[in-house]
Amino acid sequence: MSVHRSFVIADLAFSGAPGTLAVRDGSRKATYAQLERASNRVANGLTSFGLERQDHVAFIGKNSVFCVELLIGAAKAGMVLTIANWRLHPSELDYVLRDSEAKIVFVAEDLRDTLPSPLPKSVREVVVVGDGEASWTSWPDAQVNAPGATPPAPGDVALQLYTSGTTGRPKGAMLTNAAIAATIPDTADVWQLDETSVVLCVLPMFHIAGVGTALGALWRGGCLIIENDASPAATLADVVRFGVTNLILASVMLQGLVEATPWPETDLSTLRTVSYGAAPITEHILKAAIERFDCRLLQVYGLTETTGVLALLDDDDHAGALRDTTKLARLRSCGRARPGVVLKVVDTETGLEVAPGEVGELWAQTERLMEGYWNAPEATADVLRSNGWFRTGDLGHIDDEGYIFLHDRLKDMIVSGGENIYPAEVEAVLQDHPSVAEVAVISVPDDRWGETPIAFVVPAPGHAVDEGALIEFSRSKLAHYKCPRSVVGVDALPRNASGKVLRRTLRDPYWAGSDRRIN
Repeated sequence: MSVHRSFVIADLAFSGAPGTLAVRDGSRKATYAQLERASNRVANGLTSFGLERQDHVAFIGKNSVFCVELLIGAAKAGMVLTIANWRLHPSELDYVLRDSEAKIVFVAEDLRDTLPSPLPKSVREVVVVGDGEASWTSWPDAQVNAPGATPPAPGDVALQLYTSGTTGRPKGAMLTNAAIAATIPDTADVWQLDETSVVLCVLPMFHIAGVGTALGALWRGGCLIIENDASPAATLADVVRFGVTNLILASVMLQGLVEATPWPETDLSTLRTVSYGAAPITEHILKAAIERFDCRLLQVYGLTETTGVLALLDDDDHAGALRDTTKLARLRSCGRARPGVVLKVVDTETGLEVAPGEVGELWAQTERLMEGYWNAPEATADVLRSNGWFRTGDLGHIDDEGYIFLHDRLKDMIVSGGENIYPAEVEAVLQDHPSVAEVAVISVPDDRWGETPIAFVVPAPGHAVDEGALIEFSRSKLAHYKCPRSVVGVDALPRNASGKVLRRTLRDPYWAGSDRRIN
């Protein structure tokens, strides 16, 4: 097996045999030798613009061969790469580019219209990447020889991925080389990756799960297949066409496969491992997946701030739950802590650890933690304790065998189709509409997306609640997946004695009969 003693993003192009296929998307493919030359070209281009180590670079585009080349090239030059969520509204992308202080912005040709105008003052150059205009291909592809270049330091930030924020603004989680190096080898071991692996990447690389998929596959010298059409039909076709061995999905995608797959006509015999995560999943879907996939089934739990995987519900746990009905409840667990990760549950008021089985906030201690949030010291201090513990914001309990069960979210976050949505962000937009006096956004269960947001609106004097107009207004300001699916007019929002909106009172009718408030 071709692996490195230690994980370094800049060395990924050396992981596989030079002539073997490293990565392919719908229109391009690259061997490991070609990946090496192309990533050198990127690194040399970045330094030619006068960028220095730890300067910021941004990419706006769907998963592609170029995104992988940029990932490695930026690391070679010691830059900090932000892979922006291309689904964001231009005003949201404007904030990400301004906050990150990106000096070079790479944008896919089909998304160049999403660039904000005017561009932030920090941006020195925009490089359009695509078939019609790809100036980066003219950059020199010789070995990187920037003056004073030194190998990446463990404490250098390599990735800055943006997460939704409770205050209505996303935050840039700074992931260091050391945190990535503490995560990816373990992830590759979990997925049993090697140079014969063919890994299908359907998760966007602006998420830690998507970029982690790419890093793990390449570090083990395997082949990464990129598919941006994450429909069940496209995923199944790719598994058959390319002989995919490893599939990493959001829970909603796994559900889609189970419900849409024509069994047993589709030959999935090449699959070795199917992993899922990002949201809870129902027991009946899991039981169907276990029965239908003739391979290892894994559930992973992690966050952007922890560089991915913290806990794993492994294949033995899945199979054991079917063999022994007394263990069936484990299918509602997200597994046990990985090596190098310590998890505990604390009382939300006192911060003291609670006994097994008691519900509190899940905290993590590990080398996988982010450095902090970029330009947000207060937000960083809120989640990173001085003694090395990280507050996940998830409420749950750990049983006496170490299995983690999630119950709710401390800060009202909504997870819809694997995407994080914070009510405060949606409320801030709706509040700007002249017909809205007050608004509260909550999550409700959804069979397809897990959860979806809905809005309760108190109309302004002289106005009525126009559901269609408010949804359209939100879509003019936000990515569509963040917008409420419905709007409910109310005379007043329920509040406690101190005036705080009682979201649970709004949510309870929709979650009646459920033993947890996440789906």
